Amino acid sequence: MQQSPRNRTGLIMAILVIAGLAAGVGLGLLLGWVVLPVTYVDTKICDLAPEHKDEYGVLVAAAYGKDGDLAKAQNRLAELEVPNTNQWLSDLIDRCAGNGRAEADIQALAVLAQDMGVSNPQLVAFLPSPTPRPTDTPAPTPTSPPTDTPTATLEPTATETPVPTDTPAPEPTETETPVPEPTDTATTAPPTNTPKPANTQPPPKPTNTPAPPKPPAPKWSWSARLVGPGEDGQNCGVGNLQIRVTVVDANGAQIGGVWIYDKYSGQYQVTGNVGSPDFGPGEAKFEYGIGGGGSLCIAEGQGGGCVTDFTRDMPVYFLPPVEDLHASGYCNACCEAGSSVDRCREIIPQCFPTGAEHFSWRVVFKRNF
Repeated sequence: MQQSPRNRTGLIMAILVIAGLAAGVGLGLLLGWVVLPVTYVDTKICDLAPEHKDEYGVLVAAAYGKDGDLAKAQNRLAELEVPNTNQWLSDLIDRCAGNGRAEADIQALAVLAQDMGVSNPQLVAFLPSPTPRPTDTPAPTPTSPPTDTPTATLEPTATETPVPTDTPAPEPTETETPVPEPTDTATTAPPTNTPKPANTQPPPKPTNTPAPPKPPAPKWSWSARLVGPGEDGQNCGVGNLQIRVTVVDANGAQIGGVWIYDKYSGQYQVTGNVGSPDFGPGEAKFEYGIGGGGSLCIAEGQGGGCVTDFTRDMPVYFLPPVEDLHASGYCNACCEAGSSVDRCREIIPQCFPTGAEHFSWRVVFKRNF
């Protein structure tokens, strides 16, 4: 049976359509894979979403922990084009801590922030504890073998023993008298020369041992406390971001012209320079901004080193420890009256004693000489 011309034409058209589709697919693959492959254009770091910028910051800190190249890490962070790189890094540490980020990531960020000079008293809590280096154990010192010391030994003296003598028997008489048998007469050996005992010195009498001297009192001492509501302009809603310092002598009199240094902000202040009737001649103040806080020491002079130990860390923006908030009266005045330290720890996250997170501290340095 022969196909009609119409059926033959339809079959040819179907074959042509299929061939055209196959040719189109092949041509498209050729163009897409060989002739005009897809090229990817790098996106600028500054155009990343905020969460991706945070991930980028964590990766930069991890890389710095491996190679220790601070300049490279700073250049990488500069690509974020944030207004203040140090402040952004400080805020990133707080975000990671609040989001339950891995401790290793937070420690790497804290180390990078510290080396970049970020002013954040909270960094101390995130920095890894230093591991002491092992010390070399000295080899045992060889000891010489003991030497034999000759000692004088007294030889025994020979004692002469006399030879016993025979006693003559008595002459016989008419009467028979029993003749006594000869007996040995016991003789006593003459005394020998016995050496006199050597003179021994009497043992020395105990002497009065002087008591060990007491360690000298430190030349300087310090105390610090959080200023509570109702003092120095502090209340439950607002306050000052500052640390007020007073320097006194052993009698409690204020001392002017003493330089004080803050290791976090790098500030130097000298007592008596405030110029306010509310401050005495031996007082100075350190003012801070967002994320601020300090740890102070008495300095040799402007730009000089410390002559005392540093005080404790005193945050003025972040919440101080609960024990300080309770002791200064924030918990009772601003959260719940009559609350204990444990109760204060429970309610602090909800009440926040100062909405603006502005705190003040008072420090007293006392000269003990």
